[in-house]
Amino acid sequence: MKYILLTSFFFTLFSCKPYKEKVCGKIDDSIRHYMERKADKEQKELTIDALKTTDFDMIGAGRIDSMSKEYYTKKIASFIRLQQTAGANAKAYGDSADYYMKLDSLTTLQITNRWRDPQDYYYSKTYVKATNGNVKTDDTVRYALDKTYKLIPLF
Repeated sequence: MKYILLTSFFFTLFSCKPYKEKVCGKIDDSIRHYMERKADKEQKELTIDALKTTDFDMIGAGRIDSMSKEYYTKKIASFIRLQQTAGANAKAYGDSADYYMKLDSLTTLQITNRWRDPQDYYYSKTYVKATNGNVKTDDTVRYALDKTYKLIPLF
């Protein structure tokens, strides 16, 4: 009985690996395509030295909305702080804070309506080493992609 369980465990473990590699490859292709399209749009030269998705998780739309709300909250606090310390530019910082408050409100509205349409997304952990114009990137970056491997811009 032990041997049957052990054999089935190893079979399951090794049968999932090709699936993961296949999905990681599709995620890599999608991210590469997105980066190339963005560089063409900005008319910058792009050099990708390394692009490798090491892992991914399946997350729901609620997690993406929560990440967006956290980002908006930080931006609002930052602009309010700048507004309080800036003299002449206070209105511009206030307008920026208002913009992010509206985005936050829209995200809250999405969350209340999302229960009718739950979606799953890939949340990848990807190593990127690239040069886009003068900007060099050599870091592990997180990307969200839908089921068709279309990149979802988080921020």
